[in-house]
Amino acid sequence: MGLTIAAMPAYNEEQSIARMVCGCKKHVDCVVVVDDGSSDQTAEIAASSGAHVVRHMKNRGYGAALQTCFETARDLGAERMVVIDSDG
Repeated sequence: MGLTIAAMPAYNEEQSIARMVCGCKKHVDCVVVVDDGSSDQTAEIAASSGAHVVRHMKNRGYGAALQTCFETARDLGAERMVVIDSDG
């Protein structure tokens, strides 16, 4: 069976990102967090929780973060992707 990922656009979600990454890891092969230019520790916390993190250096908006989720899924060779809200 192919790779299944959970992808989540995130912007300033340091309060919830660890819980979301850890919860998703139980159900998928890989968790991808697209940090959309956060000014807090979202990316660092996501990475330390075991997520594959892709960063936008500035906030580009939800649509751009979703596009990056799909691009990353293709780059990783994912067969399936579920998009999850990063704030739960």
